[in-house]
Amino acid sequence: MLTDPLSLFKASLEGNDSGTAILCINTEIKSYEVLIKNSKFSRLESEFDLPSFLKNKITNDDFTTEMIYKTDGKILETSFGFFDYKDTSETKKYAKFFVRDITIKQKQEEEIAWRLRFELGVASSIQILIQKPSIRESLPQALYQLLYFTEMDSIFFLKNINMENPYRFQIWVNERKSTEFPLLNKKFESIHWKEEGLNRWIHKLQKGKIIYLKKERALQKEKWYFEETKAETILFIPVKFEDKFLGIMGFQKFVPNFIIQHENLLIYQTVSRWMGLFVQRDSDLTELNRYKSSLESLILERTLDLSRTKDELERAYKAKTEFLAHVSHELRTPLNSIIGFSKLIQLPEGDETGKEYLEYIYSGGTRLLKMINEILNLMKLESGQINLQLSEFKPEEICRQSLELIQPQALAKGMEIRFFPPIQSKTIVSDSGKIQQILLNLLSNAIKYGDHSYVEFHCEWNETEVTFSVRDFGPGIAEEDQKRIFHSFTRLNDDGKIEGTGLGLSISQGLAEKLGGKIGLISQSGEGSTFTLKIPENNK
Repeated sequence: MLTDPLSLFKASLEGNDSGTAILCINTEIKSYEVLIKNSKFSRLESEFDLPSFLKNKITNDDFTTEMIYKTDGKILETSFGFFDYKDTSETKKYAKFFVRDITIKQKQEEEIAWRLRFELGVASSIQILIQKPSIRESLPQALYQLLYFTEMDSIFFLKNINMENPYRFQIWVNERKSTEFPLLNKKFESIHWKEEGLNRWIHKLQKGKIIYLKKERALQKEKWYFEETKAETILFIPVKFEDKFLGIMGFQKFVPNFIIQHENLLIYQTVSRWMGLFVQRDSDLTELNRYKSSLESLILERTLDLSRTKDELERAYKAKTEFLAHVSHELRTPLNSIIGFSKLIQLPEGDETGKEYLEYIYSGGTRLLKMINEILNLMKLESGQINLQLSEFKPEEICRQSLELIQPQALAKGMEIRFFPPIQSKTIVSDSGKIQQILLNLLSNAIKYGDHSYVEFHCEWNETEVTFSVRDFGPGIAEEDQKRIFHSFTRLNDDGKIEGTGLGLSISQGLAEKLGGKIGLISQSGEGSTFTLKIPENNK
């Protein structure tokens, strides 16, 4: 005796780890009927407007996986799985509809990604401070770099100008992520913080404690600060060297309902330690210059101290670089195994949930492996360990190979790549692998940031050099941002929706220079961007 499949479904649905329902969809009249559902689905369907969601999906014939981000912070993932039933037809289809609460999983992934980005930001900031002799010149750039790896909107550093009476400060750094956020007003250099009602803050900061405060929890006498700066949340971190209170590093957030987790507060606080070392080094240099003519012996002593400090910092940076390189190499082996085995695992045909989890493992591992490889490439470039593999080839062949590799990404976004090969066909002598790596990065960026139906890809000869150009029709890049687009770890308009570490263009420019060429940029806001790669005909 045959058992009704729906009866079998009903018996199995309760064992699912996700909310599951069986739907009968009429594609002709754009309607649906819920045949059966498990108890977990009954709980989750009340979390959002299920009828409107399904009607929109059926009307648009769009049954792709979709995330629902709720105002209470929950994240739901929805997906469909179609199957044949006894009366399946062109107008009537049957599907399993899944709803999963992935809030915890998503939060954990975001936390890991944030911490990695923050560590990269700290490393990049320290590198800037080590390379430049003047902290007054390098500190704004270093803290601006750090800001872009945090979730905060602005950053400043207030230098304590009176160690005995620390209620007046000088603004050394005043940076923001975007022009939509206000900078700290210069009036804060002239006010007396105690007389303005902020004595409680200074007292805590002097003792080495941080100030993490939301506008609604501030004392009445402190609320003027939030009204003046327009900030909703502040994070003030004391910068100290030994027992000396050197100043305040401040972060501000201008949107309400923002929360910093306690463990992340501790990560922020670690930054102040190296800040104190560099600020104190600057103070020592100033003191040495002031007494140079009459205190030669003191200058020598201080210089030796500073030299030792610099050597210690350079050794620390070298150790950090070697550590990152070692860890990156050690991570790649298990990552390749995870990625490889996730593709080899064979699950039963009907186990859609298991297949989706395998896809999560594969995509997450691939993204992490790409990030590790980019870090290793950057380190090789910085240390001069990149070797060229020269060969003779036609540039249009590299273009076509690059198009084949990038095509899946373009198809996933529904974009077309229009290729314009060179009029004349001749060979060049260069490293084809390095050129292809650069072209793939430029094409990938054009697809990610473009908002048009196609991207243009040109290859042409100009006397003794070949020019590759990639043009997108996206939002474009403002003139003030074009100067820093090729800097390491720089991402413009970073809202977290587009994957990447901000290393691609920096690595590509380094490779282009290694090949004797360069990458150029022509762009205007609202009119798209054109990146050009020029390579000499012969790199021997």
